[in-house]
Amino acid sequence: MTLVEVSVPGPWWNSLTYSSENVLPEGVRVSVPMGPSKRIGFSLGVASEQKNSSKTYRIRPLHSVIDSVSPFPQDLWLLSEWIGAYFFCGRGTALKVMSPSFLLKGDCIDSKILANGGGIRPVKRYAEEYCYFPEDEGRYKKYISHLKENPGPALLLFPEGRVAELFCARMEAEGFSNVVFWPSSGGKKQWEAWQLVRSGEVNTVVGGPGAVFAPLPQLNTILVDEESSPVYRMQAYPHLHSRAVAMQRARIAQCSIFLGGRLPSSKVYLYKKLGRNSYSPKSRLTFVDMKCSGQAEIPGISHSIPLSESLVKGTLNCVSEGHTALWILDRKGYAGEISCEECGGTLTCHHCGVLLRAEEKASRLVCPLCGYSAAVPERCPRCGSLLLIGRRPGLETITPIAKALVGAHIPVLEWHSDKNVSKKALRETLLKLKKGGIVVGSRLALSLSDEVMVGLIGWIDADSESRKVTYRSRFDAFRLIWESCWRGIGADDRKVIVQSRRPGKGWQRGLMRGWDMFWHRELKERKDFDFPPYSMMAEITTSLAMKKPLLEYMQNHEVQVMDPGDKDPSLWVFVRHPNALMDILKPWFHISRSKEGFPSVALWID
Repeated sequence: MTLVEVSVPGPWWNSLTYSSENVLPEGVRVSVPMGPSKRIGFSLGVASEQKNSSKTYRIRPLHSVIDSVSPFPQDLWLLSEWIGAYFFCGRGTALKVMSPSFLLKGDCIDSKILANGGGIRPVKRYAEEYCYFPEDEGRYKKYISHLKENPGPALLLFPEGRVAELFCARMEAEGFSNVVFWPSSGGKKQWEAWQLVRSGEVNTVVGGPGAVFAPLPQLNTILVDEESSPVYRMQAYPHLHSRAVAMQRARIAQCSIFLGGRLPSSKVYLYKKLGRNSYSPKSRLTFVDMKCSGQAEIPGISHSIPLSESLVKGTLNCVSEGHTALWILDRKGYAGEISCEECGGTLTCHHCGVLLRAEEKASRLVCPLCGYSAAVPERCPRCGSLLLIGRRPGLETITPIAKALVGAHIPVLEWHSDKNVSKKALRETLLKLKKGGIVVGSRLALSLSDEVMVGLIGWIDADSESRKVTYRSRFDAFRLIWESCWRGIGADDRKVIVQSRRPGKGWQRGLMRGWDMFWHRELKERKDFDFPPYSMMAEITTSLAMKKPLLEYMQNHEVQVMDPGDKDPSLWVFVRHPNALMDILKPWFHISRSKEGFPSVALWID
């Protein structure tokens, strides 16, 4: 009888011990008892030591062993341990994120599929290469050239699934064979792709951020396009950063990592000598003072929509040439908030505490986080006043203005995440824009420039992104407008209009002179506050009842903690070495605390 350590996916960090009749190799799936049910876990090998305690433990036997060898290539198996420690989620959670759902259900895998790809490729050594070129076409040609010069299994990551799909088609047209597009959603298609890739029949995988876990054995190259994009930081817990995961996978697999994009991330700019940036949109970029623009009044909203003469004339010229104009405002709905003129209170979500936005011409309230919806009340819930008014007009108010500008013969469409943005909807939209039109949308509308001729992009309120209370808000604003200047078809001739309260000032100066100037100024300020990339920041979220004892515990361990306030369930810690903080937090993530619940930790790295 042998004691085996098993990593069972869950919020706890520790492994569990079971008995087995045989010694099991690392990484194989096993079915184990947990309470009255069965769970799928992964063998970590023979237990290093016997349980040593005054308490008596009952070691339960495994139910069954599912695999003869690990379903993961060796580099992915080793990567799971690093992810669990670096991102404060434990190995079990890392394996859950890495695994398609069918793998965790215990589905059997043909032994022929698992026969390929054992061990780590010894031939190559880890190497880093960089390619920062603003125009997509030039950058993609560089990628194709690199892949032809470095044949072998390659993993190519793009921030958007549609962009990955288009690049996959480009590779096939260039004569590459055995290339597969990695499905962004789970389910049967991803499971079939996973088995095909694991078998070694595929030479190249192209996909979005989630493709970083594609089980390609014997990797030769990993490419990450637009590596500075925030999309690579996964929205769902455990908030892994796919670029960081890709770089670590390349180190483990001893292969090359190729990072590229329209501009570098703060981490790459700070630590890698890239040379000066010489690209500038020059005369294609126009700054407009919102205070001097025409103001379109919106019924029921205290603020108006700024529409400059440059935007109106530019739009009319654009559509007359048969091209598409994008009007971008990253604020959905009819109004960004509803407030009371009498008491000054704002309507917030009962569940999330965030501002409710008004939709359907201010007849309904919607929470942008949880989706809670309700009719707009007739009176203020706090003081009973009838003086409820909308503020910060959203996308819903702009569409009628655009339609009135161009008339019924020019299509005016909306494009944002609350609309149907399926493949069918995309095809229909592209067809309607064949002879040009206006698209009113969020930042998501920028993706349309990959497939239609966008002659003008107008930012209705370019300051909205930079006003967010985060250390990286200015970069997010800069990145979006920089992308507007260079992304997609015919970018060389595209006009970009930036309506701002401080046109061409502050972070916007870098738009004319390039990202080198922007990062030089931005990093100087971040260094003063020790913000990433000079350190990492860990956001620890827990229940309000658990927050106080956790805060006291960390202070007793001499951890410098920032507390946003009693009503906020989070704590912030500046992190130099993740392993040191993980050792301190480990007792709070033991399975014995299941009844009390577990905190969650999100890491911000750049």
